[in-house]
Amino acid sequence: MFGLPPLLHPPTIVVGGWTHGLWRVKTLDGTYAIKEMVVQPGDWWIEQLDTAMDFELAAWRSGRILMAEPVPVAGSDQLLGRVQVGVSSRGYRCHRWVQGEPCHGLVPDLQRSRRVGMIVAGLARLDIQKGTTADQLPGNAIDAFEKTVEEASGKGMEWAKSLSDLRPYVATLREEFAELAAKAVPTAIMHRDLDPKNTLAGVLGEIVLLDWDYAGPRLLASELLDAALSFAGGPADADEACVLGPIEGYVESGGPPVLWSLAAPPLVEEGFRWIMLNAWRCLGHRGLSPQQRSFACSLLRGLISEWPESITATRAWALRLTAFG
Repeated sequence: MFGLPPLLHPPTIVVGGWTHGLWRVKTLDGTYAIKEMVVQPGDWWIEQLDTAMDFELAAWRSGRILMAEPVPVAGSDQLLGRVQVGVSSRGYRCHRWVQGEPCHGLVPDLQRSRRVGMIVAGLARLDIQKGTTADQLPGNAIDAFEKTVEEASGKGMEWAKSLSDLRPYVATLREEFAELAAKAVPTAIMHRDLDPKNTLAGVLGEIVLLDWDYAGPRLLASELLDAALSFAGGPADADEACVLGPIEGYVESGGPPVLWSLAAPPLVEEGFRWIMLNAWRCLGHRGLSPQQRSFACSLLRGLISEWPESITATRAWALRLTAFG
């Protein structure tokens, strides 16, 4: 499919991925990563993935971002290979393998955080605009809250009451999103998942950015704050210097101005959407294996209990940065 050289060994499964399958493939011309994409019903996921792949390709061609080289389908410029298996379709991505230490689990480090801010600046300078907050804010998780609580309660899920107790936070988030939509603030295509699990640290301290498949429209301030908090230990436990480090790296790299006052609501919604996605998986709505479904259920109570504290911390940091300038 991707025109790879002859294999030296059978492909090996890379463990640790939650949504997609990943294989390491050693060939005569080096090592590659092959990802099998989870195909979603409807056309929306292909449209979203097309946006993400176009952004990834623009970043690669810019030469500004250290990243894994995307490999197109043989004889084309397409980055997604499709295979029909019976009545189902499967999608595949290919990249050259990159050596480095996964940033996930590493102790927060100021220099690493500063480099993350430089990455965000490089992405922002691609200047790929798409829509505004009037039409690009995701609303499916917020809209589905009541029905999800009702279904979970009806099925006797042990986490249903805890999810229901989030109602006041969801109501506030709805109000914030309505205000953001009314402002119609321009959004740009960004990585949207720039955190330690999607990055590698090189031997010289460089940061390599991976996994672009979630890229899409986002407020720049939200992208920068999200990256800063992720590499500082998370909103509630963030190392102060490592939160400010990416901001400094971003400014020094010539990143465009950001509106800190708008940064928090999209990040709060991201946390809520992760809760809801795992709730839907636990309820059996995403076609997962029994093991994946069980894992989703095991995550939920912790995610639900941690979200309110994360909200408070995220809003506090956004407020502080607004005053900071």
